[in-house]
Amino acid sequence: MVCGFKPCVGFKEKFMKCLCDNKFENALCRNEPKDYLECRMDRQLTEQEPLEKLRLEDLIDGKPEAKTKF
Repeated sequence: MVCGFKPCVGFKEKFMKCLCDNKFENALCRNEPKDYLECRMDRQLTEQEPLEKLRLEDLIDGKPEAKTKF
């Protein structure tokens, strides 16, 4: 590993920006963690897991279904 090299950090930063922009309403930022986890799995930085196991199955088609409580 190259010193200082942090793959997938851009995905993490995108997620944090989304949270800040949406007053930390994480339901509005569900695609970002999916992209981050897929990046890490693609680079073998974490174990491969199906999105269903990570509770991201609703994002498989790329459209988040925000689930809010009223």
